[in-house]
Amino acid sequence: MSPLSLRRFAFTALPLLLMGGVVVMAIFGDHGLVRRHDLRQERVEIERRVRELKRRNTELRRELRLLETEPLGTRRVAAKELLMAPPESTIYRFESATR
Repeated sequence: MSPLSLRRFAFTALPLLLMGGVVVMAIFGDHGLVRRHDLRQERVEIERRVRELKRRNTELRRELRLLETEPLGTRRVAAKELLMAPPESTIYRFESATR
């Protein structure tokens, strides 16, 4: 290879290789597009879980308030969760028809 062709190679191939490296890092690097996409998906899933937990928390607070303030609330929870009922009462349970 002559010095002129080596010089041409250096001025054409090396910048292309450097640009290729920059593009690869922009896509696959620690702060690249792939990582940003993964983080965005993770954030969406966490936000969904937070909404579900807030909904469940509200439901539990409502149930707690009912248990603390109303005797009927205590009986209702006992019937639902423990299958307990006052004497001479009947509890009906229905099995799901889907099989």
